[in-house]
Amino acid sequence: MSALPALPLLVPAPLESPPPRDPWAEINAVAPELAATMERYLERFAESAIPYSVIVSRRILLEFARWLIEVDPPCRRAADISRDHMAGYSAWLSRRTAPDHDKPPSPNTVRTYLSELHRFLRNIMSWGFIDAPAAMPIERADMPARVPPAPRKPKRPKAAPKRTVDRTVCTWAELDVRAPQLASTMTAYLAQIAVSSRPGTVSGADLALRVFAEHVTETDPDCLCVADVSRRHIESFKLALAARPGKDPDKGASVATIRNKLGTLRIFFERIIEWEYDDAPRRVPIFSGDFPRADEPLPRFLDDPTYSKFMAALEKDTDRRRRLIVELLARTGMRAGEVGGLRADSVFRLGANHWLRVPVGKLHNDRDVPLHPVLVDLIEDYLAWRGPSPSGLLVVREDGQPFDRRTIHRYVASVARRAGTGHVHPHQLRHTLATRSINRGMSLEAIAAMLGHRSLRMTLVYARISNDTVAQQYFRATQAVEHAAGSLPDDEEANVRAQGHHRQLGNGHCARPAQLDCSYQTICEGCGFFETGPEFLTILRRQKESATDQADFERAHVFKELIEAMTTDDPLGANIPPALPIHLHDDRD
Repeated sequence: MSALPALPLLVPAPLESPPPRDPWAEINAVAPELAATMERYLERFAESAIPYSVIVSRRILLEFARWLIEVDPPCRRAADISRDHMAGYSAWLSRRTAPDHDKPPSPNTVRTYLSELHRFLRNIMSWGFIDAPAAMPIERADMPARVPPAPRKPKRPKAAPKRTVDRTVCTWAELDVRAPQLASTMTAYLAQIAVSSRPGTVSGADLALRVFAEHVTETDPDCLCVADVSRRHIESFKLALAARPGKDPDKGASVATIRNKLGTLRIFFERIIEWEYDDAPRRVPIFSGDFPRADEPLPRFLDDPTYSKFMAALEKDTDRRRRLIVELLARTGMRAGEVGGLRADSVFRLGANHWLRVPVGKLHNDRDVPLHPVLVDLIEDYLAWRGPSPSGLLVVREDGQPFDRRTIHRYVASVARRAGTGHVHPHQLRHTLATRSINRGMSLEAIAAMLGHRSLRMTLVYARISNDTVAQQYFRATQAVEHAAGSLPDDEEANVRAQGHHRQLGNGHCARPAQLDCSYQTICEGCGFFETGPEFLTILRRQKESATDQADFERAHVFKELIEAMTTDDPLGANIPPALPIHLHDDRD
């Protein structure tokens, strides 16, 4: 997609919006009376029903109308609907399968659809619509019986309750009774930071200060103000924090909790000293050595084969809204909470590229990220399908409300389930994009700008993941060490083969020594996006011959399957043992 047409809805300047998409257009073109009757019914139905019921009714009526004009084109009015039509539709419903499922609907689902049609026909008859059947074409007796839900499995007997600890923290009113000056200083500080900090930050500081004030007033009743807090109070508080129960009452507080509480207190002391509060200690009584060392786990990301399977399954997703949201997460590195805030005019064109304006989010900054051509096409298709949004958001739910994080998590999990990759959460896609980018030559500064990091320190964590430079230097060093130690074969032919071991590639050779295994030697051929054709048969056969000569039967099987997919002429197949099957990545996984 070297040259993309300008998108009328994807420019920053205000342009005229396209006309709203009419979902009844195709029905109205073939059966205008039927479409008019159904639209008029929905308008009247909306006066007394909740919006969700109207949405469900519209969807069922649209589907029934499409089915009706396909199986019986002469039937163009609701008055022409007969019992034969309803019986045929019921049979069709019972055996159809949805795009995302391989099983027909349950009897309860069929009954729901038929009940909605029964209500539509009954109401237009009772409301005196001219285009209404003379007799009811479907009765309750014609619907499948409702299947009661399967009995739930008996619950396991509850284990003995764990030891519970009263974790109630004193309120400021109670602390004001114990130490009025101390409580007054702390609440004044909280009022000040509430002006410049997020509510969550103020709430965390409030809890940490109350926990500390409660401990000080209980262990040292004579400490009545912040100026009296000394080093011994901090040391006593550290021991109390370590013994304080965490989420699991049988375990103590986590390292993160201890660091958070002590860090909040240290900032409190530093600020009131700098702000020259009268009730402030002479120096900060908390030092760097008081903080327990925190673990530094690497971000969880999808490796290359798993990512390929995930994206291959996503490419086949028929749900426009779901595919667009998950593609945005995977190709832009947005956080799940940022997707719901995207505006319809957040896509703009600058030069030859399209860009996306990500709104202000977690770090109080907005940013522009480049849009992959696939995303440009998906956004254009989605906006044309959905039409204008009253809320002005780029993606909205069926009821017009913004997307919440829980729904986005379900969307990603649904794609992962179909791809067979195990559980995947939205932030893993952000980590995966950063990891793949940095290991393919993208600079730290560019990745930080794309992800919206405020400092390179936040981005440097990705430089520690699967660093290709480290791997290449390790392989070279290992080869040199093994060669110096005489670990290579003694005979000249085997020595040359071990040092060379040229693997035939599509456009050259791989010179990696035989002793060093390579997990990427057939990664392209095993990728869900890999495509080949008869014009590459000569190269594929040479690659297969090379793998067979080197007794690399796994690689040979990969090329054998690719060749057999295009032709049965396979003179080399007899040289490959059948006991080493290789399965390409496809939708069967």
